[in-house]
Amino acid sequence: MTYYILRRLVLLPVSLLLLAGVVFGLSRLTPGDPVADWLATDAARGAGDDPLAYERAYAAAAARRGFDRPPFYLTLTNRATPDTLYRIPLPEQRAAFRTATELTADPAATRTYWAALRDCAYADTTPGPLAARCRQLLVQDDPRRLRATLGELAAAGQAPAVTAAFGRAEAGAPRGRLLLPRLIWHGADNQFHRWLTGVLGGDFGVSLRDRRPVAAKLVGALRWTALLNGLALVVVYLVALPLGMYAAAYRGGWFDRLSSPLLFLLFGIPSFWVATLLTNFFTTPAFGMDFFPSMGFGDVPPGAGWWTALRIRAAHLFLPVLCLAYPAWAYVSRHLRRSALAELGKPYVATARLKGLGTGAVLWGHVFRNASFPLITLLAGVLPAMLAGSVLIERIFNLPGMGQLLYAAALGRDWPVVLAVVLLTGLLTVLGLLLADLGYALVDPRLRLGGKAGAE
Repeated sequence: MTYYILRRLVLLPVSLLLLAGVVFGLSRLTPGDPVADWLATDAARGAGDDPLAYERAYAAAAARRGFDRPPFYLTLTNRATPDTLYRIPLPEQRAAFRTATELTADPAATRTYWAALRDCAYADTTPGPLAARCRQLLVQDDPRRLRATLGELAAAGQAPAVTAAFGRAEAGAPRGRLLLPRLIWHGADNQFHRWLTGVLGGDFGVSLRDRRPVAAKLVGALRWTALLNGLALVVVYLVALPLGMYAAAYRGGWFDRLSSPLLFLLFGIPSFWVATLLTNFFTTPAFGMDFFPSMGFGDVPPGAGWWTALRIRAAHLFLPVLCLAYPAWAYVSRHLRRSALAELGKPYVATARLKGLGTGAVLWGHVFRNASFPLITLLAGVLPAMLAGSVLIERIFNLPGMGQLLYAAALGRDWPVVLAVVLLTGLLTVLGLLLADLGYALVDPRLRLGGKAGAE
């Protein structure tokens, strides 16, 4: 038992590390520029007057947020790509430099061309129209248009240093280098390592939208999601356990024939659709059934008693808890029914009946304990599913929980918040699986988790 717990605890951080790496990588592949979103609009406005001002502001913001480092510990590329490509702050210029490098296959010659191009783009002595064309080349990542523009400049006798540098680089290009792979090791000085060490220290970063610490936003949202999902989980088991047990006890009876299709019907109806209908019919006076408040968790007046607080919270939570709970009723009750049917055919049940025990005593005193093993495993699957489903439920009912926070952060490309929420959800999922495995020992201590059962 102890060995099994230690082994699972060792695998726990490995699972979370893999999850963090996948989510972090996807955030870097998603279209959008978090540094540009971070910058104030004044910096973007000033780029028209001083073309170099925005680049300086961008570089400063990238360094402040840690985006001036490579994304991961290593990079797989070709021999022609330099290992310092990440030092070019603007993504558009980085893509243009990569294109020029692929055309020349010589990083050193490309750097010479790039330096001449930047002098042409930002030098005070460069005429305005020529400087504008050079700045266009700084963000040109189409090889054909790059060659065409440079050919036009060469034909007009403009920017000779730029065209000559590119011509020399392309003339001596060793094209075979593009076919050779290269693995660049960056060490611990990368964006993922910086973010991960911050998370381990309790620092989830700062929101790109409102500049608030991500940890503060998580704490504010987590308590509401925990309340919502905790109540929904209680409702799931309060309803599903009696349904499953009595459906097994009266197999083939009217209760079993009636409950089975109803539960499967509820299981097949999307909860977000039901939530939308409930908010339209039962929270607005348009249909004469304004029974429940429509939005939020309710505002409890200062100094209100516990009964007042309970009444306000219950009115706001009834519909969202119902929408989160009902899809799991069929899932849990049917598994319990199948397990209980297997137990009802065993000799100890017949012995209990011969002793004169009633149906309720046999079901809940004997059968339920042995049939409850699947419930522990189901708990590990139901809880993550409810956390995922609460994203839409919280959105529909405008509940300020983790789901609402994740929805708003994903729409606004607020990646520090998205990473923190997904990582926290993954942690709860892994902990749920661990608790489910350990729960077997509480139900039957004779089990030897992770190994073979002892000899009877």
